[in-house]
Amino acid sequence: MKFRILLANCLFALLVWAAFWVLVTLITVGLGLTGRLTQSAWEVAAQLPRWYALFFGVSLIHEYLPLYVAHGRTRRQFGVEGALTLILFAPFLAALLVISYQLESVLYGLAGWPHVLERAHMFTEPTQVPLVFTEYLIEALAWSTAGAFMGAAFYRFRGGGLLSIPVGVLLIAFAHSAMGVEPWGPFLLAWLRVLSRVVFDLPDSPLMPLLGTVGVLVVGLLLTWAIIRDMPLRNQAS
Repeated sequence: MKFRILLANCLFALLVWAAFWVLVTLITVGLGLTGRLTQSAWEVAAQLPRWYALFFGVSLIHEYLPLYVAHGRTRRQFGVEGALTLILFAPFLAALLVISYQLESVLYGLAGWPHVLERAHMFTEPTQVPLVFTEYLIEALAWSTAGAFMGAAFYRFRGGGLLSIPVGVLLIAFAHSAMGVEPWGPFLLAWLRVLSRVVFDLPDSPLMPLLGTVGVLVVGLLLTWAIIRDMPLRNQAS
């Protein structure tokens, strides 16, 4: 198995991250020099990588599946490679965020800026590498799994794929609740906070993040496979 999808997406994500890191750093320096920097800039910037993970999951099914099947791979073969690609891409994204926080920590230390967090996380300091990695690993797995499921639903059912969005939202909300971390941000994330807090009031246990992640991954991949296992390819002209 050559994992061409994984390698291609890792390289692309690395290039996007490098450009994004430069942008975030410039904004951070600008805020710091004007005295308006009060928290970790990457705590805010880390919202975008979760959306990146979501659309990676969407493209994995919506773009790559038809291409691979059209070139002679079976849906089962793609299903196995696609699942492994999703599972292996998540730690790569999480590692990039760990690096971002550590580089930010060096910058804040040199400049004497307050490197504080304003929201609850699995970690209490940006330098707690294992916990930072774990939180963003779980996020990347949940969001990309939900993306793969919704991408499959939209490809097969077109407008009917809208019905997959609530299921995808529930998968993500369950993962965040298992971590004990509420997603922050406007619009959809407001609903995720409500679901995480009210619908999925999970017990506080050291094993809960692991169990929640495995549960979301297994359920999400099974739902995706149920859609793609006999999914007809769409004519590109249609």
